[in-house]
Amino acid sequence: MKPRRVLVAAGTALALGGAAFGFWNSSWLKLETVQVTGNHHATTQQVQAAAALDPGMRLTAVSGPAVSARVSALPWVADATVTHVLPSRIRISVRERTPAALVQVGAGAHTYLVDHSGVVLQDGGAGYPLIAALPLAISYPGDRLSLPAFRAAVGLLDAFPPDLKLRLAWVNAPSPDLLSVILTDRTTIIYGTPDSLGEKNYDVMTLLATGKPYASIDVRSPTHPAASPR
Repeated sequence: MKPRRVLVAAGTALALGGAAFGFWNSSWLKLETVQVTGNHHATTQQVQAAAALDPGMRLTAVSGPAVSARVSALPWVADATVTHVLPSRIRISVRERTPAALVQVGAGAHTYLVDHSGVVLQDGGAGYPLIAALPLAISYPGDRLSLPAFRAAVGLLDAFPPDLKLRLAWVNAPSPDLLSVILTDRTTIIYGTPDSLGEKNYDVMTLLATGKPYASIDVRSPTHPAASPR
């Protein structure tokens, strides 16, 4: 390529690059709309408030990671993806947490809805397995339960036989080694620790398959299950 053509090509590239840089940093790119998608429990107003973006601010001043971190601090939000949509819009795509269980505070009637990792999503709720007797005083939405008893109870629920889930009333979890399950017919299944759950559940299903009514089934020792008839 001749020297003159090289200079022309270089000058054109610089001009285009400068134009693009000038456009991106121009006063035309001002925020007008914050669009929120993917949210069902966290309201659009809550997400927009957490994002803390002011109308009229330059899009170049919007830090995607910073906005994502603020929005992800909402109890229901697992993570958020922030996208600049030229010339005047920010899109926040939310992925929400999945509810897993209700936890009961002490011996009272107050419950919290939590996800699988123990993040408190909201006060109250319905339609999820209940974990009772936890050594828990009070929590607030956004807190994360780190109790060993909670983790043990969640492990028990994960392994609980699908055929029995409709008969599950609640799980008692005063400590990680004192787990028990109460069925809707008031049968108590004593698991003790959350180990050997496959063997313990096999014993439970085998005993219940006999059709006999039981007041309690003790599978703390899966090689020597015991049952008390009703």
